[in-house]
Amino acid sequence: MSRQTLDCAEALALLQDYLKEELTTENEARVAGHLAACGHCLQHAHFERNFLAALERAAKGARCPDAVVARIRQVLRSTPPT
Repeated sequence: MSRQTLDCAEALALLQDYLKEELTTENEARVAGHLAACGHCLQHAHFERNFLAALERAAKGARCPDAVVARIRQVLRSTPPT
């Protein structure tokens, strides 16, 4: 994806990271440019943004059970780095 513009499939593949502000500056600009030019993808982006906001509201205050946290930590400690 070194060219300046994105097609719809490429833009949608990057959309979640775009909405979570996890893209490089270059890719963020490329996705923003595509959304500015493509109404279909922009509509999809609005839906995804609202969906992520609803998930965050629903999960507010939710905690992972202590047993699950302990198990994850145990696995992480026993797994050698790659």
